[in-house]
Amino acid sequence: MNKQDQPDAAPDVVDRAGFDAALAEQIEAEKEVTRHGDRVSARRRRLPMVAVEDYSFTGPGGPVRLTEMFGDKYLLLVQNVMYGPDWDEGCPSCSWAVDNLPANMGRLAGEGIAFAMVSQAPIEKLERWRAQRGWNHLWVSSADTTYHYDWGWTRADDAGREGPLPGYSYYLLRDGKPYLTYATTARGTEAILPVAHIMDRTVYGRQQDWEDSPAGWPQYPTYG
Repeated sequence: MNKQDQPDAAPDVVDRAGFDAALAEQIEAEKEVTRHGDRVSARRRRLPMVAVEDYSFTGPGGPVRLTEMFGDKYLLLVQNVMYGPDWDEGCPSCSWAVDNLPANMGRLAGEGIAFAMVSQAPIEKLERWRAQRGWNHLWVSSADTTYHYDWGWTRADDAGREGPLPGYSYYLLRDGKPYLTYATTARGTEAILPVAHIMDRTVYGRQQDWEDSPAGWPQYPTYG
């Protein structure tokens, strides 16, 4: 069985009044989530910022400095895509996240936000994977820099095994200098994954094995 097959399990059937009452209660709970999100966002806007080295990455045409990745914008979103130096392919989850980006990236540009991706793998590997996935985003390699180590995008586990982390870095260009204003990894990346949020609101959710779902609801390994 896979997600293309309709599950046997389904919600209880009630009359219209019962559904409206249950939905109203759910919406009220979701409104509190929204209000809490507004409060958290207000805190985020009050974070300090930290100066960042103007790293010289490697792009398809040669060196690309962090400040150059802003283009003519003053805000920059960088997706830290998991692609280790010795990997043959990019991370499936990170690739899925790239596929979740707006179809019209001009919507970001219209808000003064530039976008780029950074990985540790050599630029030749990144370009091959980018072509295979059909992406046209700027993707640079940090292989010849300390960027991934300086900012914790590559870490060692308890066994000493080293590997990259997924996530997003948000930068501000001020007086010609780049500053980090926010960064997130792990489930913090879900904020900009519309497909995940659409799945959340279907009756079966994401169908992942960590979810609290009714008995009989389909669930699959999260990283299977």
